[in-house]
Amino acid sequence: MTVIPVYRSWQRIETWLAEHAPRTFDSLRPPASADAISAAADELRMKFPADLVESLRCHDGVSPGHGLFQFPGGDQPLGIDAILRRGRMDRQLWNRLGEDHPDETYWHPEFLMFADSNPPDGLVLDCREGATFGAVGTHLKGGGTSFGRWPSLAAFLHELAGGLEHGLAMGWWRKFVPVVWQETLLWEEEPQPLPVPRSLREVAATVAAPAAPEVGQDPLPVVAEEGWAGEYASFCLSFVRGLDESELLRRFGALADTHRPRSRGQAQADAQRWTAGLLPVVRAGRCGQWAFGIEEGHRWEGNRSEVLRRLSRGTQAVSLSFSGATTMSYYEDGEVVTVYDTRRSYQQPGEGDPFDIFPELPAHGPAAGRLLPDGRTSLGSLEVPTERTPLLQRATLRAVCGVVSDHFGIDLPPGALTGELASAQVLPVLPGVDGRYRPPTELAEHITTASEARLRTVLATQMCSLAAETGLDTYPEVIEALHRAGQDECHGVDDDSPLGIRLRTVFADAAAAWSLPRDDDGHLLIDLSERDAWQHRANAAGALADALSLPAREVIGSVLHQRRNPDWRAEFTEQLGEAPHEHRGAPPHERQVRTPTAHARRRRSTQ
Repeated sequence: MTVIPVYRSWQRIETWLAEHAPRTFDSLRPPASADAISAAADELRMKFPADLVESLRCHDGVSPGHGLFQFPGGDQPLGIDAILRRGRMDRQLWNRLGEDHPDETYWHPEFLMFADSNPPDGLVLDCREGATFGAVGTHLKGGGTSFGRWPSLAAFLHELAGGLEHGLAMGWWRKFVPVVWQETLLWEEEPQPLPVPRSLREVAATVAAPAAPEVGQDPLPVVAEEGWAGEYASFCLSFVRGLDESELLRRFGALADTHRPRSRGQAQADAQRWTAGLLPVVRAGRCGQWAFGIEEGHRWEGNRSEVLRRLSRGTQAVSLSFSGATTMSYYEDGEVVTVYDTRRSYQQPGEGDPFDIFPELPAHGPAAGRLLPDGRTSLGSLEVPTERTPLLQRATLRAVCGVVSDHFGIDLPPGALTGELASAQVLPVLPGVDGRYRPPTELAEHITTASEARLRTVLATQMCSLAAETGLDTYPEVIEALHRAGQDECHGVDDDSPLGIRLRTVFADAAAAWSLPRDDDGHLLIDLSERDAWQHRANAAGALADALSLPAREVIGSVLHQRRNPDWRAEFTEQLGEAPHEHRGAPPHERQVRTPTAHARRRRSTQ
């Protein structure tokens, strides 16, 4: 294969940028000096590949600011100073680890990062002597370093130049296509065709479902509980004043045809059955004036703010959860009063200070207790050894249970959670609407100047496109809702309406698919492409709920963020009635004199 010199590829990149994305072209810095490159290699005790030296002699990284040059995926070329700083950091870390260094598939002291977007992730060069010397790879903090796509930086830049000239996608696991917007180069993920995903419920309908466990059968041993849920490794207990078990389950979102008595073991089995959609199970009972719901594992509904608002409507609700950390949430009539969480020492907006309401709560965080002379920590009236962290965690839980019991008069007998309780599988309620994404910065002016009425009309059009791209428009309830999305008023989505149930089902199907369940023979029931399709559909469902509940200016970012058409910016501004590529920078006469050849000569002359 013919190897194209690095400087030739940079010339092609410069020529394309100067013609199509001059703002990005202007971010390319002048060349690095040969002395600076040589000094950096000497300090790092590393041989730099000739391609890297040649590339730095073309451009010493990029200048910060809006529209700066990036490689596909968002990695920014580093200048020699940034390469040296990153190399020093990696070498210090490697020396500190000594013999306990990570596997070479994760990192090696002779890997050199030359571009990054969100440190420590980025593009690396293999500077080890051998056949792979000079290869380009990617490094992800959670996944390690991978090579094999580009044997050299010259090959990488050659492919990049061709991608810009012909509008071709480029990347590693995900591929990105070049998009020009307001004379800047952007990279948008190339959309892959989405399959029509199967629901686990649909798959389950084709097989014989296993028989439900017999009443009274409990594969888990019964252990005498130490206080509230003392035998549970992790749990969530929710208390609501004045409700019966049936109403408590209804507010949780219980499915009517799944109501029946369940023991703890039966509840676990049903929650883990793929033939039942992997839906959570809540068991319910009563203690005095309070109804309670108990959940196990880590998929808890009872500590979600959306659920607690439903549970507390017209009354009070208290949720207590434990997974090593202890959390207690208190809501009244659909509004949060306070949240106590040993994982944080701050309050979210709208939350009152828990210590003002419950002064007896144990302190937590760095100042959780005072150290006693014999090496124990004081936790209120409880004293536990500091080295026994699980005991300290359990002591905190018991202390919080005591505070809740004393304050609310909740008396939960030790055996209240054993045996069979009224229960049901839960179709999780919709997540709260909050306009999850800010509008894109490059469109801020368009969105700010447009009228709310015009913006809502365009929002509805964009939402229709998103629904079509993700298959969300295959549901009749969604089709009807899309017609409402363009209206001036925001009516929201009722969880128990046909649309609400449909969207909740989409979220549940996406959550079940995400776990990639397998049948008894170990075969995947939902493949990776179906899982991704469900995720896109669920994201679109969330955007639709936002669009029906919030002002257009607050929700437009959520919709635009999910669009799969790389040219959505131009489409959006055209729908607003504006010129999609209107230049807002330098006057035309200044732009006309910029050419890559003259530009490069001017920069090199400064060295």
